[in-house]
Amino acid sequence: MKDDKTMVKEAASVAIGAVLGSSGDINSTLSSLEKSIAKNMDTKEELSVQQGAADGLSIAARLQPGIFRTREGLFLINSALKMAMSGSQRVQFSYNDFLWIALDVENGETGLNEYLEHAYLEEAKKMKAIFSKVLVKIKAVNDDD
Repeated sequence: MKDDKTMVKEAASVAIGAVLGSSGDINSTLSSLEKSIAKNMDTKEELSVQQGAADGLSIAARLQPGIFRTREGLFLINSALKMAMSGSQRVQFSYNDFLWIALDVENGETGLNEYLEHAYLEEAKKMKAIFSKVLVKIKAVNDDD
């Protein structure tokens, strides 16, 4: 992740999500990878790197359902919420897809409620808004894109 080449950073962002999702000790792995993942979620990064981070998070959310609805996953899901509400529309779409998977929108509001148990007031209000205005309108997320 310390390479300066955009393509390498993008690929590493996706791969780190697979590593996180495959971990047997998810909380420990999450805490050790969190800063590296968040660094590639910065709006100063290239759009493809930001999208790669969203794709990696989506992979992790598929492999470890519910991890981002815990206290340990709160920082990254809140960072993703911020990305879903700012920047390029392409990047927003990628983070909307991640949030849809992470909150298990397909199965109703249970995932949102689990997130809300840990979220602070400001993030909770933003997540409720994006959930009701954007995420519930997504029918499915195609992981092949």
